[in-house]
Amino acid sequence: MRFSASCTAVMAGSVFVALLAFPLVGVAPAMAKKGAEPLAPPAATMKAEKRRKSEPTGEEEPSRADLLDGLFARLYMAGDAPEAKAIARSIRELWAESGSPTADLLVRQAGKALKGDDAETALRILNLVVRRWPDYVEAWNRRAGTRYMAGDAAGALKDLDQVLKLEPRHFEALFTKGAILEEMKRPKEAMAAYEEALSIWPGMKPAKEALHRLRLELDQET
Repeated sequence: MRFSASCTAVMAGSVFVALLAFPLVGVAPAMAKKGAEPLAPPAATMKAEKRRKSEPTGEEEPSRADLLDGLFARLYMAGDAPEAKAIARSIRELWAESGSPTADLLVRQAGKALKGDDAETALRILNLVVRRWPDYVEAWNRRAGTRYMAGDAAGALKDLDQVLKLEPRHFEALFTKGAILEEMKRPKEAMAAYEEALSIWPGMKPAKEALHRLRLELDQET
């Protein structure tokens, strides 16, 4: 089975891609005059700033769940506006956080193996990850894609169902599920998956296009 061009592009770009590292970048202050040395803040000022940062502010940091709730609300309202892609990217970054450096490292290794056309090694690594960290949503999502690439469409759908059990708003898992069902000649189920993805992100272009195409095909058959 083979995905259509639009389905393949999205799955290759979002479902199977390895996790990226985002290094912190420091920015030096601009100099007031060319060649001037930067002035160091007085020691008392530095101590006061350090003390201020260490003191409780009374404000709790938002939880991961709160951050996701806010992002999903913004994603729904954004529709197909340009900022929707940036919001979706922020959601993906949160999904990628397992809370375990070991799990993150293993998923990156699986991604490298997959890029090297070594699906067997990738699958072996991801099997380990989902056993050790069963609540790590993105590990199940990556394994679904790997299983599909290895020719196990039924296994991929099973993993996608697990993704959606843990995170029902996983629009990429819903789109991938629809694409697989479409390739399995199950158009009505595929349409339901695409519609569910669009109920979360109304501006998700690949899902909109796939749903429109299927509706046209079904209309032509009746």
